[in-house]
Amino acid sequence: MCRKGENIRKRKDGRWEARYIKYRDQEGKIHYGSIYGKSYREVKDKRNKKIAELPGYGYQVQNPGVLNYQATFEMVTEHWRRQIRYTIKDSTFSNYEAILKKQLLPELGSTQIRRITNVRIARLIQKKKEQELSVGTIHVILSVLRNVLSYAAKEGVYTGEPIRYPHITGNGQEVRIMGPEDYQRLEKFLIENMNDFNFGLLLCMHTGIRVGELSGLRWSDVDFGQHKIQIQRTVLRIRNLDQTVNPATGKIPKTILYIGPPKTSQSNREIPLPDKLFFYAKRFCKGNSDYILTGTDKCMEPRVIQRKYASILKICKIPPIKIHALRHQFSCRWVEHGFDTKSLSEILGHTSVRTTLDLYVHIQAETKRQYMNQMMGQAI
Repeated sequence: MCRKGENIRKRKDGRWEARYIKYRDQEGKIHYGSIYGKSYREVKDKRNKKIAELPGYGYQVQNPGVLNYQATFEMVTEHWRRQIRYTIKDSTFSNYEAILKKQLLPELGSTQIRRITNVRIARLIQKKKEQELSVGTIHVILSVLRNVLSYAAKEGVYTGEPIRYPHITGNGQEVRIMGPEDYQRLEKFLIENMNDFNFGLLLCMHTGIRVGELSGLRWSDVDFGQHKIQIQRTVLRIRNLDQTVNPATGKIPKTILYIGPPKTSQSNREIPLPDKLFFYAKRFCKGNSDYILTGTDKCMEPRVIQRKYASILKICKIPPIKIHALRHQFSCRWVEHGFDTKSLSEILGHTSVRTTLDLYVHIQAETKRQYMNQMMGQAI
């Protein structure tokens, strides 16, 4: 019986079909091949044989070992990775891989899975806080840890105490945002030097979209009739997990450009377009299929966006700040204007208002002082 995520199905004509990734093109688009057979087992065996013939195809876990009560955390992660490899997006799997390699395996890799306790997890998270990791990164660490331990419990090799995963709030590394003067200076520069790229930066400033979402935004995503934009894809560079050969060069690159659906189902969303941005959108729209940042059918990847953004900050004599901080800045300005956080959460594409408040709302010190002055004035 076929399982979810296997890409195997029974056709209407009675034959079985199994799909596999042949290669990714230069824009990261996946091109599939198909194998046919008379039964599920036959078509699965045929596909495995075909995969083995493709150079470097298929992320394979080497010698994962047998799971039993003595299994280490690293052994369990090998089994878990093999199970989820083709059931989640490449970008998600690549992110999990990085978290395991850099954050979890150095700390827990050799530990027997049954010896992982609440105390051990609490110490781990405290250490990550002391290392000043961002709250978002710590959330992902906990998510991967939770998934691995849940898998171990289902396999009957984790029989330890019930785990109480700590709730992490915004006490990690503070995201630095611009002061009001720098923000106004940047906005003024972008408007006075308007082009495709600068219009894209204004979108970041006034809609809070992620840089990967900006990279993947096409003019066809702009609804000029309803004055809104549709976020339905993201772009990011990830590890070449399948060792896919670049057909143009015949070589296997270390990383590939991934163009796919947004981060979560909530991230696939509609965002109202402010009137001023709508005016510039009508001015610069060239064609439905063109990417907004480039005005062509080729996207501009996030790392290039960050470099161009950094150059503009330098011209404006603004201290270096990552472009993702514009998303935080948008959130702060929204709350400081007294608007409701439920609407903000929907615009940002978060799964809950709690995520918005924990990760993105940083009221600036001057604003807090003004609030306190208002309260004191009302009390006297």
